[in-house]
Amino acid sequence: MARIAVVGAGMGGLAFACAMKNSRHDVIVYEQANELLELGAGISLWANGTRLFEEMGIAARMAERSCETEAAFFRNEDGGVAACQPLARDNWYRNEYGYPYYGAFRTDLQAAMLEAMGNTTIRLGKQLIRLEDEGGEAKLYWADGSFDTADLVVGADGIKSVVRQAVCESATPVFTGNSAFRGMARTADLDLLPEPCSFTDWMGDGRHVLNFPIGKDFEYQTIVVFMEGPETWRQDAWRVPSDAAAIAGKFKDWHPAVGQLLEHVNLSERWGMFQVSPMPSWYRGRVVLIGDAAHGMMPHHGQGAISSFEDAVALAHILNDDSLSSIETQLASYQLERKARGERIQKSSRRLNDCLHLPEGPARLERHAVLNSLSRHFSWLHSYRLGV
Repeated sequence: MARIAVVGAGMGGLAFACAMKNSRHDVIVYEQANELLELGAGISLWANGTRLFEEMGIAARMAERSCETEAAFFRNEDGGVAACQPLARDNWYRNEYGYPYYGAFRTDLQAAMLEAMGNTTIRLGKQLIRLEDEGGEAKLYWADGSFDTADLVVGADGIKSVVRQAVCESATPVFTGNSAFRGMARTADLDLLPEPCSFTDWMGDGRHVLNFPIGKDFEYQTIVVFMEGPETWRQDAWRVPSDAAAIAGKFKDWHPAVGQLLEHVNLSERWGMFQVSPMPSWYRGRVVLIGDAAHGMMPHHGQGAISSFEDAVALAHILNDDSLSSIETQLASYQLERKARGERIQKSSRRLNDCLHLPEGPARLERHAVLNSLSRHFSWLHSYRLGV
């Protein structure tokens, strides 16, 4: 039996705990916050994630709390439909990939995982300041002056990971030159939306606005405004003040539904968008990375949390495989399964950002053809199965 320390109780850390709940190993999750708070209103859950829910023990609860979005629309600034891909409509997405797409509250997803992880211990108020791999065991030093030891450390501590420094000191969060603004609204208050039960990207030159329904019966909409700029991000904080009137002015000629969406977005607070620079390896010695700590990415494929689930369940499978006798063999197997895919999603998400922000011209027509064919261009994302 191995002692496994998971640093971070975010999406990846909780998913790993769920996948390991019946394991012979002793798993403890350490979280720096004094209470578990889930930031962000909504989350898109695509089939490569929802097909893992049964194993994680959250399938029934998420089916009860989520909506199956009817379609994905891509619209130009004036509201004209550039592309449309059915999802729950005609049961297309389930038929194509075997599992549903859900729009859900992040708090419901977090609560489902906390319930499903059983007796796994979570220790709050544990901020990691240093990690040492001493060969025979790893030692974790906390800001409160205490320390713990483990046979394996799983770094699930996000894009600003401390654990990552023990794997690759040169890998850092890199500002993408893009930022975002977030909001949420009751669907009933958005009477100008042409497709309130669908996922919609409103695309323009250098920016786009996303809305998608979340929760049972489509009662709320998550709203995110994505923009190019600023060129540099000099602050240490993720969020900085912004000129709300100036931001709103950039959308004054867009479809009236976009103006209504913006009324429910906090345009005075800008979120920087970062990704993690590539690493030669996701593990070293007794330390391994999952989720944003390994491959923090832009959110445009809706794969941030889902790729963390893939990492977590894959690592759990491997750690419970008795044929892999050493930590080195196990972590090498995990990296072979996950690293290339994680980096491919990261790169593709960045390219999609540029695709959604095209100026008027011939390139938009090429984009529309791609967006009209989910099964042709993006099946590699949605059809993925662990170990295949």
